[in-house]
Amino acid sequence: MLKKTRTHSHLKNILWLSWRDIKNPDSGGAEKVAIEAASRFVRDQIPVTIFSSHFANAKKQEKIRGVKIIRRGGLITCRLFAFLYYIRRAREFDLIIDEINTIPFFSIFYAKHKTITLIHQLAREYWFTQTIWPISLIGFWLEPFWLRLYRSRPTLALSVSTKADLVNLGFTNVKIYQIGLDFKPQLVTKKENLILYIGRLIPAKGPQDAICAFGEIKNVLPKFRLIVAGKGKSNFIKSLKKLASNLKLENSVKFAGFVPQPTKINLLKKSKIVLIPSVREGWCLVATEANALGCIPIGYNVPGLKNSIKSGYSGLLTKNNTHDLAQAATSILQNQNLRLKLIENGILWSKKFTWKNCYLDFKSFISKYHN
Repeated sequence: MLKKTRTHSHLKNILWLSWRDIKNPDSGGAEKVAIEAASRFVRDQIPVTIFSSHFANAKKQEKIRGVKIIRRGGLITCRLFAFLYYIRRAREFDLIIDEINTIPFFSIFYAKHKTITLIHQLAREYWFTQTIWPISLIGFWLEPFWLRLYRSRPTLALSVSTKADLVNLGFTNVKIYQIGLDFKPQLVTKKENLILYIGRLIPAKGPQDAICAFGEIKNVLPKFRLIVAGKGKSNFIKSLKKLASNLKLENSVKFAGFVPQPTKINLLKKSKIVLIPSVREGWCLVATEANALGCIPIGYNVPGLKNSIKSGYSGLLTKNNTHDLAQAATSILQNQNLRLKLIENGILWSKKFTWKNCYLDFKSFISKYHN
């Protein structure tokens, strides 16, 4: 067991193992958390190295906001390269953060007593939406097995949902940390007839459901438009455009591609609702960002989203089907008093979330568990 101490003043160097870093084209909320927390450790004079996978045209090594980034191998093989990197420098690091995003780095086999675990969400449904058979079945079956290897390690989880999943697997020391925002919440009530989907364009995130739901919304509210913002594989994007065309929505649905943070903020300021039909989330940063800018999140009642969206207070949760998603959106868009009340509540809810508080959660937890 890692020794308990009152402060982290003796903490010399952190090795953070993550399959992606913030510059990876497929980076998301998990990578955002890593760079925000790691850069603040560096600011507190605690060096952090993030070991991650390599991607096209990436540097093998660079510094981002004071954090050393090392990239070796692919999304799977980076785990082997992380082991090789560590054993040559074992004395340099006195804490390892093994970030489990689908598959662990298995640092417990070579540095168990230095390891704490970070888990944003379990994969579960992702196996069947993002991988082919029989890999999907094998991964679904193996995931609980390899997670249980970590059940005695100190663990940080992103949400109540993730903590509950881990406790069910036998984890005994799990603390929840909270996510942060890049900007201060602001009350924005002047909106356009605009609906958003923002996220990676993959089946598990549900952009296809957002388009289908929008088709129903538009039948009731013909003046509304949908913007689909995010990146994905070209074949899947083609299928989404074909879906929009088949539903005769090609003039009402705009595919914006990847949008930088300032553009995303501007879209959330303009839009009345954001649709989040994911099969599962760790939390969903977009939901909290939307609340902070007067855009109401409507999502499926699934792990993660049931924590980031307070249904009936800051947004709405629905059953996992496009009809209910459309009905919830329509009910809000046709009820101005309800929409304004959800906006007001959402602003209050979003004020709880800052990167400073996120870092303090990490700092407090780590200060109790290191040699």
